[in-house]
Amino acid sequence: MATTSLYAYIAAGHHQIAFVVKDLQTAERFFTEKMGVPHFFRFNDVQVHEAVFRGGPGDFHMHLALGYAGDSQIELIEHLSGRSIYKEFLDRRGEGLHHLGFIVPDHEKVIADFAANGFPVIQSGRIGNNPGVRFAYFDTEAAIGAVMESIVLDDETRRLFERIKRGEF
Repeated sequence: MATTSLYAYIAAGHHQIAFVVKDLQTAERFFTEKMGVPHFFRFNDVQVHEAVFRGGPGDFHMHLALGYAGDSQIELIEHLSGRSIYKEFLDRRGEGLHHLGFIVPDHEKVIADFAANGFPVIQSGRIGNNPGVRFAYFDTEAAIGAVMESIVLDDETRRLFERIKRGEF
């Protein structure tokens, strides 16, 4: 299988700017009052299925809040428990920009392409009903200062994201 230039994913699918925060409510207030994000939709104690953390079983939990600045999704993540790249980031750097998310069509191909380019998966899983949202984070932080995430959306989640963007919740 031929690998795809990683530029193809960046150019075609940029979707999300994500921040790891210590307190979701405080972060939502900051982004709403200071940055102009009109509203956030919150997911409390998100259950991750098929969770993997650094090659082994994952057991992490988090709160998520999603808002939009134009067409860019702003994701806020509050780590709750377990071992995760969010907890590692908080311990090492504190709060801040954590990753850039890209919507992609083929989960397994993206994982293979990133690995072939020297960027292995460091955390992955699935959120929601099968198929739900599949995600994988790649170890790009040393190279570009942030982690990169591939995201594969099911139709139900695409519709939810459009409603969140329009403030219909």
